[in-house]
Amino acid sequence: MALNQDASQWVALRTHRDESQLDLRSLFSMDPDRASRLTHQAGDLTVDLSKHLIDTHTVDLLVALAEASGLSDRIEAMFAGERINTTENRPVLHTALRAARDDTFSVDGNDVVAGVHAVLDSMATFSERVRSGEWKGHT
Repeated sequence: MALNQDASQWVALRTHRDESQLDLRSLFSMDPDRASRLTHQAGDLTVDLSKHLIDTHTVDLLVALAEASGLSDRIEAMFAGERINTTENRPVLHTALRAARDDTFSVDGNDVVAGVHAVLDSMATFSERVRSGEWKGHT
């Protein structure tokens, strides 16, 4: 569900942005634990929000916006293989793209992991041919 830009959550976030006088130097001096508190790990990905002009109120407003937008339902729909790519009327398949070869991910009753890995393997072969100099151009 798309949330209208006039929804109260959007208005609150814009108002907060417009009224805040945040600057990084002040944010770090007021909160010595800012870097550790606003840096998160997701697997081998490090997400450092501390260098952004946000405070705890900003985070609270963003969470409220995500909840009002139905983000958790959209995430569930993505993992279930529902057709949430509305422009192409198909599943987004981000989870299948990251699935191990022996995982299963069904879309419309068909496991798509083998097909995804076939395309990934083809891309890897092509990339290696380019990197090695075996493939130099269209000829």
